Amino acid sequence: MRLRRALDKLGMALFVALAALAVAPLFWLIVDVYVKGAAAIAKLGGLWTFLLCPPPTPFDKEGGVGPMLVGTLYMTALGALAGFAVGFPLGVYIGEMGRERLAQVTRAGVNILVEFPTVAVGLFVYAVMSLAVDDLNRYLSKLPGGWFLGPLEGFNAYAGAAALAIVMIPYVALATASAYASVERPLREAAYGVGGREFNAVFIVLRKVVSRAVLTAALIGTAKAAGETAPLLFTAFGNTYYGPFTGPTGAVSLWIWYAAQSPYEVQILSAYGAAAVLLTIVLVIFILARVWR
Repeated sequence: MRLRRALDKLGMALFVALAALAVAPLFWLIVDVYVKGAAAIAKLGGLWTFLLCPPPTPFDKEGGVGPMLVGTLYMTALGALAGFAVGFPLGVYIGEMGRERLAQVTRAGVNILVEFPTVAVGLFVYAVMSLAVDDLNRYLSKLPGGWFLGPLEGFNAYAGAAALAIVMIPYVALATASAYASVERPLREAAYGVGGREFNAVFIVLRKVVSRAVLTAALIGTAKAAGETAPLLFTAFGNTYYGPFTGPTGAVSLWIWYAAQSPYEVQILSAYGAAAVLLTIVLVIFILARVWR
């Protein structure tokens, strides 16, 4: 008996040690980004200067990620809305009609899309935008443009948002499908009895049952999209100034990629600060997802 208890404690200690070993690199990475990022932000003029000002040139002592932060928030918000608008009904279809052949094929396609290289998603959107931009501009050029409407250039915020939406769709669809498929039969029958029509039962009554899971999936997908760099390389392309969203649009992740390769110390510092800002955005979204779960 004593030997068994000793083995149980030894096994538990081994699991705890392995778990700590697995998460230690993650915590070390987060701490390292925040320590170096906070020092960089202080050195480049403080938090508000960093959040509002354009990035520093090699000859500046201060600067920030203002234009890129605006671009990230705008493209992520649009991408999240579009990704949810497509991913949610797709997930409902897969979850409710899972035995149908077309639903199974759709699930397989969504599973493939999860593993699809995001840089290929960016290339796909770039190719589509290249073919469609001239036709779109025939209509958009007649509208009052400003910052938000056309005519569109080859690289623009809307192409970036479309790429982020495609990245987000499978996360929302698969989580929604799992949530709907997990609804127990008596509850489903009650929903159909209360809702009357299938549409009401699925999209109104059952939606309230799975709303937490769906919202969690939407937030996790949004966090995933907010941190993406590769799909924006061929769509938003990036810039370093406050410009209209109809042209090349900056993103924090793109600036980190550019600045980290710079030979100038001030821009490398800016990359550390930008990494801390981007990590904060992603962590806040993840924390919201955990709170709502």
